[in-house]
Amino acid sequence: MTGLVLPLLPLAIGAFLASLIIVLLLVPPIRRFALRVGAVQAGGGRHGAGRRVHRGDVPNVGGLALLGGFLVAVALGAAFAPEAVTGDRSALLAIVLGGILMTLVGLLDDLWELPVAMRLAVQTVAAGVLVANGVTIAFVTNYFAASPLARWTGEGGFVFFGETFAALLTILWIVGFTNAFNFIDGVDGLSSGVAAIGSMSLLAVALQVDGRGGAVLLLAALAGAAIGFLRHNAGPAAIFMGDAGAYLLGYVLAAASILGALKVTAAVTIAAPVLILGLPVLNITQVTLRRMRRGVNPARAHNDHLHDLLRARGRSERGVVLTLWAATLLLGVAGMVLANTPPVMLFATALLAVLTTGGASALRWLEVRAAERALHPASVAERRDR
Repeated sequence: MTGLVLPLLPLAIGAFLASLIIVLLLVPPIRRFALRVGAVQAGGGRHGAGRRVHRGDVPNVGGLALLGGFLVAVALGAAFAPEAVTGDRSALLAIVLGGILMTLVGLLDDLWELPVAMRLAVQTVAAGVLVANGVTIAFVTNYFAASPLARWTGEGGFVFFGETFAALLTILWIVGFTNAFNFIDGVDGLSSGVAAIGSMSLLAVALQVDGRGGAVLLLAALAGAAIGFLRHNAGPAAIFMGDAGAYLLGYVLAAASILGALKVTAAVTIAAPVLILGLPVLNITQVTLRRMRRGVNPARAHNDHLHDLLRARGRSERGVVLTLWAATLLLGVAGMVLANTPPVMLFATALLAVLTTGGASALRWLEVRAAERALHPASVAERRDR
C-alpha cells in the first residue's frame, strides 16, 4: 500500500457521506411525486414471460435519487480535492455523462418500456463515450507466464491489446455488466446491497495504488448512494430504483473497475474486479444458458434468476437477500485477497459493508413496524402478547 492512501481517505469518506445524505433527502419527495403522477410499478402483473412478485403499486423512479446523490458527491469531491483527480478529469466527465445517459434511457424504459434494441443502442453509445476518452481495457496479465510466482508478481508481463480489440472488449464489458446488474434487481433491497458491497470492495482495491483518485471518488460516491437508497428500498420497499437506477449502478461499477481496479497490479488485472462483481455475472450467465436451452429469447423476462431459484426452494424474501448479500461479500473478500489488500483494510471494508447494509435495512424495518403499529395498534399488541 502506498503513502497516498491516507490522503485519499478523507475524499472517500466525504464522497460517501455526501451521496448518502443527498439520496436520503431526495427519496421522499421523489416518491411522493411518483405516486402523484402514477410513475409506479404494479405488483403481481406480468413481466415478459414471468410475473412481478411484489404487492401493491410501488414508485419505480428511484434511479433519479441515486443519480442526484452520485452527481453531487462527485462534483463536491472534484471541487474540494482537485489534486486527487487531476489525471482522471476526462475519464470522470465521460463516466458522469455516460451515467446520465444510462439513467435517462432506463427512466424512459421504466415509464414506457423501450424496445430492447433501442436500450442496447444507447448503452453502446454510453460505453463508446468511455472508449473515446481513453477508458479502455488495454491489457491483461500474461497468465501463461513461466511460473505461478511470475504470474503473481507480474514478471510474466502483460498481454496488450490493439486499439480496436480493446475498444470492443471495453464496450462488451460495460454493456454486458450493466445488463447483468439490472438482472439481479428482482428482490427488495438486493441490488442496492450488492452495489454497496461491490463498490466498497473495489474501493479497497483502488486505494492501494497512486493515481486512483478518480476511481476512489466514483466508488465512494456510488457506495454512499446505494446505502442511502437501501434505507428506503429494503423490504418491503417504499420505492424501486427501476432500470434507471440499475443501469446507473451497473454502468458506474463497470467503468470504475476499469479506471481503478483492473490495472492496480499485474496480478489482479481482470481477475479481481470480475471476482468482486461476480454475482451479477454468474446470474446473467446461468439465466442466458437456461433460456437458450429452452429455446426462448434470453432478453425476455422470466422468473429464472438466482433470487427466483432460491425463492422456489422455500427461502423467504429476506433469506434470499441475506444469502446473496453474503455471497457478494465473500466474492468481495476473495477479490481483495487476490489484490493483496492489507488485512486491516480487508477487515474494515467487510465490517463497514455489514454494518451499513444491516443498519440501513434495520432502519427500514423499524419504519415499517412503526407504521403498522400506527395503523393497527390492536393487532400489533395482540401479536406481542402471544
